[in-house]
Amino acid sequence: MVTGPAVEPELKNLVIKNVKLFAWQDVYKKKKYVEVLEFRETQGLHLIPSNKFDVRCEVVGGSDLLAGDYFLWTTVDFLGAPVTRAYEQMDNNELGSSVGWGQVMEMRDLKATPIYFLRPNEARQVTVRDLDLSPVLAAFPVGDAGELWPWLVRVTLHVLDRSGKQIEVAERTLRLSPSSARKISHYDDPLPSR
Repeated sequence: MVTGPAVEPELKNLVIKNVKLFAWQDVYKKKKYVEVLEFRETQGLHLIPSNKFDVRCEVVGGSDLLAGDYFLWTTVDFLGAPVTRAYEQMDNNELGSSVGWGQVMEMRDLKATPIYFLRPNEARQVTVRDLDLSPVLAAFPVGDAGELWPWLVRVTLHVLDRSGKQIEVAERTLRLSPSSARKISHYDDPLPSR
């Protein structure tokens, strides 16, 4: 039996692919645009690579897509939990299933980008710029009673058609690690009982 090369299944409508976060990072007094794989808080209570980031993705129209205009918008959710060694040692999946997700009202996460005249079988790069985690960090002060921290950041991308019908959703989740200053007073606390 002779087989040919693998054929990708044909897209029928619309797909969001390759969701990535990027930020400008200071590297030896030069700015470099880097992909964010995780956020780490510094002693100065800023994030590395940066408090501000962009979300990039590829929106791909399938063969059955009606050519037209679409609307991509973002939401950002956080997984807040106490600053403990147990949570720090969990991977993202374990952490994501052990504590509830929520929104931080200080986060201005509703960002939108129009996608004009997307055609069938067309791929378009889309960037949503300037999401800012600074207000979120301010909502979690060092030394706060209970010492909560947003361990995970989940960015969700939604694509709507002109009538407001949701066509597709995709998300990306990244770790947000606290600075050692936050770990001093509560680091060895046990996990809260469920």
